[in-house]
Amino acid sequence: MTGKPKSASYCTDRNWKGRADCSHCGIRHLMLFSALPEESFAHLLNPVDNFTLEPGGILYEEGSKGEVVHSIRRGLVKLTHRKPDGDQRIVRLLGQGAVVGLELLDAGVAHQHTAIAVQPIDVCAIPVTTLRDLEAHHPELCDRVRQQLQYHVDRADHWIKSLNTGISRDRIAQLLLLLADLAPDRNGDIELLPRDDMAAVVGMTPETTSRIIADFRRRGLLAKIASGTYRIEKQRLQTLCGGKAAPA
Repeated sequence: MTGKPKSASYCTDRNWKGRADCSHCGIRHLMLFSALPEESFAHLLNPVDNFTLEPGGILYEEGSKGEVVHSIRRGLVKLTHRKPDGDQRIVRLLGQGAVVGLELLDAGVAHQHTAIAVQPIDVCAIPVTTLRDLEAHHPELCDRVRQQLQYHVDRADHWIKSLNTGISRDRIAQLLLLLADLAPDRNGDIELLPRDDMAAVVGMTPETTSRIIADFRRRGLLAKIASGTYRIEKQRLQTLCGGKAAPA
Protein backbone atom coordinates (compact mmCIF):
# COMPACT_ATOMS: atom_id res chain seq x y z
CA MET A 1 0.00 0.00 0.00
CA THR A 2 1.24 3.49 -0.86
CA GLY A 3 -0.01 7.02 -0.37
CA LYS A 4 -0.91 8.62 2.95
CA PRO A 5 -0.12 6.67 6.15
CA LYS A 6 -2.82 4.34 7.37
CA SER A 7 -4.29 4.50 10.85
CA ALA A 8 -6.05 1.96 13.05
CA SER A 9 -9.78 1.67 12.39
CA TYR A 10 -12.52 2.21 14.96
CA CYS A 11 -13.35 -1.53 14.98
CA THR A 12 -9.85 -2.67 15.92
CA ASP A 13 -9.48 -4.89 18.98
CA ARG A 14 -7.95 -2.74 21.73
CA ASN A 15 -5.69 -5.60 22.82
CA TRP A 16 -4.09 -5.97 19.40
CA LYS A 17 -3.62 -2.82 17.38
CA GLY A 18 -4.42 -3.59 13.79
CA ARG A 19 -6.24 -6.89 14.35
CA ALA A 20 -9.69 -7.01 12.78
CA ASP A 21 -12.32 -7.98 15.36
CA CYS A 22 -14.49 -9.75 12.76
CA SER A 23 -16.79 -11.55 15.20
CA HIS A 24 -18.06 -8.18 16.50
CA CYS A 25 -18.17 -6.37 13.17
CA GLY A 26 -21.31 -4.24 12.97
CA ILE A 27 -21.64 -4.80 9.21
CA ARG A 28 -20.46 -8.40 9.12
CA HIS A 29 -23.60 -9.42 7.19
CA LEU A 30 -22.34 -7.33 4.26
CA MET A 31 -18.75 -8.50 4.32
CA LEU A 32 -16.83 -11.35 2.72
CA PHE A 33 -16.86 -13.47 5.90
CA SER A 34 -20.60 -13.16 6.58
CA ALA A 35 -21.24 -16.90 6.06
CA LEU A 36 -18.51 -18.13 8.41
CA PRO A 37 -19.44 -19.69 11.78
CA GLU A 38 -18.49 -17.79 14.93
CA GLU A 39 -15.81 -20.28 16.01
CA SER A 40 -13.83 -19.78 12.79
CA PHE A 41 -12.73 -16.32 13.92
CA ALA A 42 -10.78 -17.55 16.94
CA HIS A 43 -7.71 -18.85 15.10
CA LEU A 44 -8.04 -18.28 11.38
CA LEU A 45 -8.41 -14.52 11.25
CA ASN A 46 -5.34 -13.44 13.19
CA PRO A 47 -3.53 -12.23 10.05
CA VAL A 48 -6.40 -9.93 8.99
CA ASP A 49 -5.54 -6.24 9.34
CA ASN A 50 -8.01 -3.37 9.68
CA PHE A 51 -7.18 0.28 8.99
CA THR A 52 -8.44 3.56 7.59
CA LEU A 53 -7.10 5.60 4.70
CA GLU A 54 -7.69 9.22 3.74
CA PRO A 55 -8.83 10.38 0.27
CA GLY A 56 -6.01 10.02 -2.25
CA GLY A 57 -4.43 7.13 -0.37
CA ILE A 58 -3.49 4.19 -2.59
CA LEU A 59 -4.36 0.63 -1.58
CA TYR A 60 -2.33 -0.88 -4.41
CA GLU A 61 -1.03 -0.01 -7.87
CA GLU A 62 -1.67 -1.57 -11.24
CA GLY A 63 0.91 -4.23 -12.11
CA SER A 64 2.04 -4.76 -8.52
CA LYS A 65 2.25 -8.25 -7.00
CA GLY A 66 0.17 -8.07 -3.84
CA GLU A 67 -0.40 -10.49 -0.97
CA VAL A 68 -3.75 -9.24 0.37
CA VAL A 69 -7.26 -8.52 -0.89
CA HIS A 70 -9.18 -5.59 0.58
CA SER A 71 -12.73 -5.70 1.90
CA ILE A 72 -14.33 -2.24 2.11
CA ARG A 73 -16.18 -1.54 5.36
CA ARG A 74 -16.88 2.14 4.76
CA GLY A 75 -16.21 4.76 2.10
CA LEU A 76 -15.62 4.76 -1.64
CA VAL A 77 -12.74 3.39 -3.71
CA LYS A 78 -12.01 4.05 -7.38
CA LEU A 79 -10.23 1.57 -9.63
CA THR A 80 -8.17 3.20 -12.36
CA HIS A 81 -6.40 1.89 -15.45
CA ARG A 82 -3.48 3.61 -17.15
CA LYS A 83 -3.85 3.75 -20.92
CA PRO A 84 -0.88 3.43 -23.31
CA ASP A 85 -0.81 7.23 -23.78
CA GLY A 86 -0.33 7.67 -20.02
CA ASP A 87 -3.84 8.91 -19.22
CA GLN A 88 -5.67 7.28 -16.33
CA ARG A 89 -9.29 6.19 -16.71
CA ILE A 90 -11.59 5.39 -13.81
CA VAL A 91 -13.09 2.00 -14.62
CA ARG A 92 -15.09 1.30 -11.46
CA LEU A 93 -16.33 2.76 -8.18
CA LEU A 94 -16.83 0.41 -5.24
CA GLY A 95 -18.29 0.93 -1.78
CA GLN A 96 -19.24 -0.83 1.45
CA GLY A 97 -19.18 -4.63 1.25
CA ALA A 98 -17.14 -4.85 -1.96
CA VAL A 99 -13.82 -6.71 -2.17
CA VAL A 100 -10.97 -5.48 -4.39
CA GLY A 101 -7.92 -7.38 -5.54
CA LEU A 102 -9.58 -10.78 -5.99
CA GLU A 103 -7.50 -11.31 -9.13
CA LEU A 104 -4.65 -12.25 -6.76
CA LEU A 105 -6.41 -15.56 -6.07
CA ASP A 106 -5.04 -16.67 -9.44
CA ALA A 107 -1.42 -17.56 -8.71
CA GLY A 108 1.07 -15.25 -10.38
CA VAL A 109 -1.49 -12.63 -11.43
CA ALA A 110 -0.68 -8.99 -10.67
CA HIS A 111 -3.13 -6.24 -9.78
CA GLN A 112 -5.13 -5.23 -12.85
CA HIS A 113 -5.95 -1.72 -11.61
CA THR A 114 -4.81 0.94 -9.16
CA ALA A 115 -7.15 1.25 -6.15
CA ILE A 116 -7.43 4.75 -4.65
CA ALA A 117 -9.56 6.07 -1.78
CA VAL A 118 -12.08 8.67 -2.99
CA GLN A 119 -13.53 9.25 0.48
CA PRO A 120 -12.11 8.30 3.89
CA ILE A 121 -12.21 4.50 3.81
CA ASP A 122 -12.20 1.77 6.43
CA VAL A 123 -10.90 -1.51 5.03
CA CYS A 124 -9.85 -4.98 6.08
CA ALA A 125 -6.72 -6.36 4.43
CA ILE A 126 -7.06 -10.14 4.12
CA PRO A 127 -3.92 -12.11 3.21
CA VAL A 128 -4.47 -14.39 0.21
CA THR A 129 -2.99 -17.26 2.25
CA THR A 130 -5.60 -16.72 4.97
CA LEU A 131 -8.38 -16.59 2.40
CA ARG A 132 -7.27 -19.88 0.86
CA ASP A 133 -7.02 -21.46 4.31
CA LEU A 134 -10.55 -20.30 5.12
CA GLU A 135 -11.87 -21.67 1.83
CA ALA A 136 -10.29 -25.05 2.62
CA HIS A 137 -11.94 -25.22 6.05
CA HIS A 138 -15.20 -23.49 5.10
CA PRO A 139 -16.29 -24.21 1.51
CA GLU A 140 -19.25 -21.85 1.97
CA LEU A 141 -16.76 -18.99 1.66
CA CYS A 142 -16.24 -19.99 -1.98
CA ASP A 143 -19.85 -18.96 -2.64
CA ARG A 144 -19.17 -15.49 -1.21
CA VAL A 145 -16.06 -15.15 -3.36
CA ARG A 146 -18.04 -16.18 -6.45
CA GLN A 147 -20.73 -13.64 -5.53
CA GLN A 148 -18.08 -10.94 -5.30
CA LEU A 149 -16.66 -11.90 -8.69
CA GLN A 150 -20.15 -11.77 -10.22
CA TYR A 151 -20.72 -8.41 -8.52
CA HIS A 152 -17.65 -7.04 -10.31
CA VAL A 153 -18.89 -8.43 -13.63
CA ASP A 154 -22.32 -6.84 -13.10
CA ARG A 155 -20.77 -3.51 -12.13
CA ALA A 156 -18.49 -3.55 -15.17
CA ASP A 157 -21.45 -4.34 -17.42
CA HIS A 158 -23.49 -1.49 -15.91
CA TRP A 159 -20.48 0.82 -16.25
CA ILE A 160 -20.19 0.15 -19.99
CA LYS A 161 -23.93 0.36 -20.70
CA SER A 162 -24.88 3.35 -18.56
CA LEU A 163 -21.79 5.46 -17.87
CA ASN A 164 -19.85 5.19 -21.12
CA THR A 165 -22.68 5.37 -23.66
CA GLY A 166 -25.64 7.64 -24.29
CA ILE A 167 -26.00 11.41 -24.03
CA SER A 168 -23.97 13.36 -21.48
CA ARG A 169 -26.96 14.32 -19.32
CA ASP A 170 -28.01 10.69 -18.87
CA ARG A 171 -24.50 9.58 -17.98
CA ILE A 172 -24.23 12.19 -15.22
CA ALA A 173 -27.67 11.19 -13.91
CA GLN A 174 -26.56 7.55 -13.82
CA LEU A 175 -23.40 8.51 -11.95
CA LEU A 176 -25.40 10.37 -9.28
CA LEU A 177 -27.68 7.35 -8.89
CA LEU A 178 -24.63 5.10 -8.59
CA LEU A 179 -23.15 7.29 -5.83
CA ALA A 180 -26.47 7.16 -3.97
CA ASP A 181 -26.38 3.37 -4.24
CA LEU A 182 -22.72 2.91 -3.25
CA ALA A 183 -22.00 5.50 -0.57
CA PRO A 184 -25.01 7.35 0.85
CA ASP A 185 -24.84 8.88 4.30
CA ARG A 186 -27.41 8.08 6.98
CA ASN A 187 -29.88 10.50 5.36
CA GLY A 188 -29.37 9.08 1.87
CA ASP A 189 -27.36 12.12 0.76
CA ILE A 190 -24.16 11.84 -1.28
CA GLU A 191 -20.72 13.36 -1.53
CA LEU A 192 -19.94 14.41 -5.08
CA LEU A 193 -16.70 13.28 -6.64
CA PRO A 194 -14.19 15.93 -7.68
CA ARG A 195 -15.13 17.26 -11.13
CA ASP A 196 -12.06 15.68 -12.77
CA ASP A 197 -13.05 12.29 -11.36
CA MET A 198 -16.66 12.69 -12.47
CA ALA A 199 -15.46 13.59 -15.95
CA ALA A 200 -13.11 10.59 -16.01
CA VAL A 201 -15.93 8.24 -15.01
CA VAL A 202 -18.35 9.32 -17.74
CA GLY A 203 -15.79 10.14 -20.44
CA MET A 204 -16.38 13.86 -20.93
CA THR A 205 -14.59 17.11 -20.12
CA PRO A 206 -14.72 18.65 -16.61
CA GLU A 207 -16.31 21.75 -18.17
CA THR A 208 -19.20 19.75 -19.64
CA THR A 209 -19.61 17.89 -16.35
CA SER A 210 -19.79 21.17 -14.41
CA ARG A 211 -22.40 22.60 -16.81
CA ILE A 212 -24.64 19.55 -16.40
CA ILE A 213 -24.31 19.58 -12.60
CA ALA A 214 -25.21 23.29 -12.58
CA ASP A 215 -28.23 22.55 -14.80
CA PHE A 216 -29.37 19.75 -12.47
CA ARG A 217 -29.15 22.13 -9.51
CA ARG A 218 -31.22 24.77 -11.33
CA ARG A 219 -33.87 22.15 -12.13
CA GLY A 220 -34.02 20.89 -8.54
CA LEU A 221 -32.61 17.45 -9.35
CA LEU A 222 -29.63 18.07 -7.08
CA ALA A 223 -29.50 20.27 -3.97
CA LYS A 224 -26.52 21.25 -1.83
CA ILE A 225 -27.17 20.35 1.81
CA ALA A 226 -23.76 21.15 3.30
CA SER A 227 -20.19 21.58 2.15
CA GLY A 228 -19.56 18.67 -0.22
CA THR A 229 -22.92 17.01 0.58
CA TYR A 230 -25.81 16.87 -1.87
CA ARG A 231 -29.34 15.48 -1.97
CA ILE A 232 -30.63 14.02 -5.21
CA GLU A 233 -34.17 13.59 -6.50
CA LYS A 234 -33.72 9.89 -7.13
CA GLN A 235 -37.04 9.15 -8.81
CA ARG A 236 -36.76 12.14 -11.15
CA LEU A 237 -33.20 11.19 -12.12
CA GLN A 238 -34.31 7.61 -12.83
CA THR A 239 -37.12 8.94 -15.01
CA LEU A 240 -34.68 11.24 -16.78
CA CYS A 241 -32.46 8.34 -17.84
CA GLY A 242 -35.23 5.90 -18.69
CA GLY A 243 -35.71 4.22 -15.32
CA LYS A 244 -32.34 2.45 -15.38
CA ALA A 245 -30.48 2.03 -12.09
CA ALA A 246 -27.25 0.48 -10.89
CA PRO A 247 -27.34 -3.27 -10.13
CA ALA A 248 -27.79 -4.13 -6.46
